[in-house]
Amino acid sequence: MLDTLLDDIKTIAGYKAAAILDSTGEVLISDASNLKGDLDMAVAVFNDIFVTGHKTVTQLSLGVVRNMQFMTSEGIILMECSGADERIHIHMFVILGAEGNHALTRMQMAKAIPKAVNELTS
Repeated sequence: MLDTLLDDIKTIAGYKAAAILDSTGEVLISDASNLKGDLDMAVAVFNDIFVTGHKTVTQLSLGVVRNMQFMTSEGIILMECSGADERIHIHMFVILGAEGNHALTRMQMAKAIPKAVNELTS
């Protein structure tokens, strides 16, 4: 089932790529069918930024980071976390073109992450 978790996201307008990683940055599943460039390298870099954000926010006693977003002139990068306190700590990344529907993407990510956690813990 893990291999079908990205199916709904791949149909969203502007979709370029997506990946689900464990918290150490190991790619569990990915799709880069519409992306120019190396998705594995990109998500490794963004995962480091996300992990640093986790640590920094905790040090500031602001709770936990649940998501981050980068908006560029050519695209949108969305990152969501299952939660460091979940049964399994995973990160999900989606890359959209500038015209991508990031609101719908966030809704689909919110559905996919609990499914991934359940799949990985069963």
